[in-house]
Amino acid sequence: MKQGLIVIGSVFAVALAVVVGNRLSSEATAVLVGAICGISASIPITLAIVIASSQNWGRVDAPQQIGYDYGAHKFAAQPPVIVVAPPHTLPAAAHGLMPNAMYAMPPTIDAIPTPRDFRIIGNE
Repeated sequence: MKQGLIVIGSVFAVALAVVVGNRLSSEATAVLVGAICGISASIPITLAIVIASSQNWGRVDAPQQIGYDYGAHKFAAQPPVIVVAPPHTLPAAAHGLMPNAMYAMPPTIDAIPTPRDFRIIGNE
């Protein structure tokens, strides 16, 4: 019974695809085939993302013991060492060695923009 339903369903799907395929233009058929190929190409990537984002992927089931056991006393493992770099020092101008170095130079003649010349087209 189950195999008969599968065969009848697949025959119906193929017949429907043939009828619809004969009535569609070549451009519409190309769009339909492209959509089907795009969807089928995205299925493996989607499955890989679902597997990679599952809660148990890549984790060890048993928790690991951290620290040292000396008989009746248990000591935790040494915390990681964090090194912080000192902040950058200010330039020599801030220390008074070069008092005017912090200020920008006045603009030169080359840096000043010249006025632009606009031409209005169509207004004779």
